[in-house]
Amino acid sequence: MKDIAANITMNVETLEQVNIFKYLGASLSKDGTCPAEVRIRIVRATASMASLQKIWRSNTSFKTKYKLYHSLVLSTLLYGCETWTLMADTEKRIQAFEMKCMRKLLRISYIECKTNEFVRARFQSFVGPREPLLATVNRRKLQWFGHVTRHDTLSKTILQGTVEGVRKSGRQRKSWLDNVKEWTTLSMPELLIQATDRAGWRRTSFLYQQSPPTMRHRQGNIHSFLISIVYIFSKLMIL
Repeated sequence: MKDIAANITMNVETLEQVNIFKYLGASLSKDGTCPAEVRIRIVRATASMASLQKIWRSNTSFKTKYKLYHSLVLSTLLYGCETWTLMADTEKRIQAFEMKCMRKLLRISYIECKTNEFVRARFQSFVGPREPLLATVNRRKLQWFGHVTRHDTLSKTILQGTVEGVRKSGRQRKSWLDNVKEWTTLSMPELLIQATDRAGWRRTSFLYQQSPPTMRHRQGNIHSFLISIVYIFSKLMIL
């Protein structure tokens, strides 16, 4: 990405230009990509898992452990996940973290040579049918797209807006909206029409929450960066 200097002055003081900064708990990068934020979220969620080590090793009922995992660990990981632009590498990191947590709760070590399918089946036998972690991220993104589309706000302007200029040759970087288009296999006009129906779009969010095995592109542009800013700002306004 071309390095462009931006001289911004506030109260006669020039603001420092950095490659990444933290805003309301989320890490925002200069190029608008999210891999760094996902890694940070996973590290923090892993720390939350480690702080509860005594509980995981105790004789506490599995349902209680699962509730603690869901409320204390997953809430840390999924903060601001609506703004993530998912690529194959990012999805693998999320799935690997989920499997690590399931093995920790079930107290199944990797040296026992139990397959991931066995772990998932064992986990489901305790808690019943559950939504996979990656599917939760997908569903939240789709639901937020519908919410923004139905309201005339700054979020909608940025989400549906375009930037003047000429695209460079070659494969384009993946944007936040590319995820939505891939999962639903719908064009942008079709998405805008369906999202206006709140109940219908809610059903769509659950139907297309699993990402199909389509070709992955390189991720991130300034559009994704702006979406991150607007989403976090909207959360602050709610508070």
